[in-house]
Amino acid sequence: MQLKGVMNKIAWVDLSSGQVETIQPEAELYRDYLGGYGLGAFYLYQRQPAGAAPLGPENTLGLASGPLTGTQAITGNRFTAVGKSPKTGGWGDANCGGSFGPALKKAGLDAIFFSGKAAEPVYVVIENSQVSLLGAEDLWGQGCVAVERHFKDKYGKQAHSVVIGQSGERASLLACLINDEGRAAGRSGLGAVMGSKGLKAVVALASGQVEVAQEEELKQLRQRLIKEYYHKDNGIYFLLNSFGTPGVLEGGVVGGDTAIKNWAGWTDDFPTYNKLDGDANKALVTKKYGCWRCPVACGAHVEVPQGPYAGKGHRPEYETLAAFGTACLNDNLESICRFNNICNDAGMDTISAGSTVAFAIECYENGVISSGDTGGLELTWGNHGAMVELAEQMGLGTGFGGRVLADGIQAAVAQLGPAAEPFAMQCGGEEIPYHDPRAFPGLGMSYVADATPSRHTQFGAFYAELGFLPPELKHPEIADKYMYGGKGQSHRHVSSFGHVVNMAGLCQFASCITPAPEVANFLSLAMGAPFSFEDLLTIGDRAASLRIAFNLREGVNNFRDYKLPGRVLGEPPLAGGATEGVTVDNDTQLRDYFSAMGWNPDSGVPGKAAFERLGLDFASEVCED
Repeated sequence: MQLKGVMNKIAWVDLSSGQVETIQPEAELYRDYLGGYGLGAFYLYQRQPAGAAPLGPENTLGLASGPLTGTQAITGNRFTAVGKSPKTGGWGDANCGGSFGPALKKAGLDAIFFSGKAAEPVYVVIENSQVSLLGAEDLWGQGCVAVERHFKDKYGKQAHSVVIGQSGERASLLACLINDEGRAAGRSGLGAVMGSKGLKAVVALASGQVEVAQEEELKQLRQRLIKEYYHKDNGIYFLLNSFGTPGVLEGGVVGGDTAIKNWAGWTDDFPTYNKLDGDANKALVTKKYGCWRCPVACGAHVEVPQGPYAGKGHRPEYETLAAFGTACLNDNLESICRFNNICNDAGMDTISAGSTVAFAIECYENGVISSGDTGGLELTWGNHGAMVELAEQMGLGTGFGGRVLADGIQAAVAQLGPAAEPFAMQCGGEEIPYHDPRAFPGLGMSYVADATPSRHTQFGAFYAELGFLPPELKHPEIADKYMYGGKGQSHRHVSSFGHVVNMAGLCQFASCITPAPEVANFLSLAMGAPFSFEDLLTIGDRAASLRIAFNLREGVNNFRDYKLPGRVLGEPPLAGGATEGVTVDNDTQLRDYFSAMGWNPDSGVPGKAAFERLGLDFASEVCED
């Protein structure tokens, strides 16, 4: 039987030939993998040849919704981009909110996958589950904002698009996918994959509806939960609704969670951090907004009214403020708004771009690069004018930024040589986001153990250490965050639940407001199949394991190849601040998690018994006996 909550259609597009194949997956596939990177991992493992070049025609780019995307489930608005990452050489995915995910389903598809390479630039239009390829030569070279607005003018208000900018067109490894002019599927370099295929945009015309099994019951559940949890007395809701993610910056800096001075400093190095906090950002807000049907509404539009950075755009998120602010010792909020606009228009991941600028500054301060190399830019700490110019170069592929930095830190080190290596805050090719394992050691486990390294949108043991868990998520307790053994089961439990949140199409923020068991209820009411909480953990285990299998098949071993820089783990420890003296034993944490998953604790390679339990026999070739 067909399940509800999904459209039961997936399109495969060969951009080389222009051929489109539409398939109807078996109901069991949705039951076992839900959507997002669950479905993506299943199909890429099965249909993509091992060893495909990440920027070659054999690599597949997928855009996949979840079974709760486009439904009455709270924050059912997410989609996931998937593909082999040109940054890591292994599995890549990037999660995104906004309006495109629901529009994709209302246009008749749960997911669309692209292989091959178009002879000339194209864009794709999806309507009533039909896929059309159209020429994009006139759009090539334009920024994301202009292209999105073009599609709105051409196709009307039901048109929602995901696009790349100039960064993606050049296949820059910092490139991401943009929708709603500022919501980014930012990580893994998948904008480069999209650009390498000559694919400028995917436009979904949202003329249909998503049919669920029990519409009225799902509506009533939504209304009850909003009334009980989404109000000013709920601390998480109040913070996000009032300030957005910038509201956590001040606490992060004071508590040692927000990295400072390219991970080498603490509050003494950046005493003016409050110029970037929630109140400072709030002063620039012109209008608040939320992703599709979101009751939290943590987004906002801002305006810098005058001066060199005058302009309108989206409010910078926490990670953007940290990457271009605290990491660079830049307390000029208006310049960070400008940086955010540059990245959103060029289609560039703000975390990676800001981290690469911080890396360049430290290289400059230590004589690895000079003003002669940079074309006269004085890349000193806090010099926001030079930093903004550098970011523009990176986005457009000009100057020193375009030549040396536009593919991120790992590629820059390859050009600059070993002297730059001590300043390279990256793991497995991916720049590290701005939550600090020295404050919450479980982050170190997350940054390495997940198939996509350096990922800030995965649940894990650090959620328990931080106290940011969904209500009623019963998990093995962590008595002391600095006791490194014994965390594996907690990390497995919390991260597997988080995988389900991502695959179902929900937002992680709201999922920490809503009681955890309600995710199973949402799925049951939407899909018309019963889900228990134990089912969710099994589904999460399956997705985690299959994405790791993809890595292993591509020659990437997390434990061997994803190494956090010593600084990030407190080697040597900081001499001041909230995490003074802390050194994280990440290997012990990782081995404990591998054991909890039924994998070899010394190699991180799954055992066959673990894959048999999860129905992953087709991928057991990567397992150890």
